[in-house]
Amino acid sequence: MFDQAVVRTGIRYGVICAVFGFTVILILYFTGLNPYGQSSLFSLVFLPVFIIAGSSSYKKYNDQNLGFLKAFRVALTITFFAALASAMLTYIFSVFAGIEVIQRHITEMRMAMEAVRAQTIEMIGEANYKQTLAQLEKTTPFNLAMDDFMKKMLTGFIISIVAATFFRK
Repeated sequence: MFDQAVVRTGIRYGVICAVFGFTVILILYFTGLNPYGQSSLFSLVFLPVFIIAGSSSYKKYNDQNLGFLKAFRVALTITFFAALASAMLTYIFSVFAGIEVIQRHITEMRMAMEAVRAQTIEMIGEANYKQTLAQLEKTTPFNLAMDDFMKKMLTGFIISIVAATFFRK
């Protein structure tokens, strides 16, 4: 069953959320920090805000007797469009920012892994550690965009369950 109001709400709040999150990435880049590192997780702060705002708006203007499944669908639609738009913006940014930014990210991640080398090898083993380092060297704009998409989808899925529980009738 296709509900245009759900899709419109998802697109509206999801894309705005992605733009706010991308602003955080741009701020990190222009301040000289690694836009793909741990600081980029601050872009996730906007996701719960927009999921809750979008679900509230949908309930207020479209369906006052919102059930759990419909509320979950609204929240998950917002999550999907936020993750999709964010991944596209990350990919475009990565392409235009150039390989230097990605190389700096790889260098920083390699240094972080070397700092905890002994503990990591103890947990995952020598072969897996070397494989992880090899995969790190193959980082592309597509990998960064997929990573952003997956982080936002997982976080948004969990928040969608909470929002759907809160906004059900």
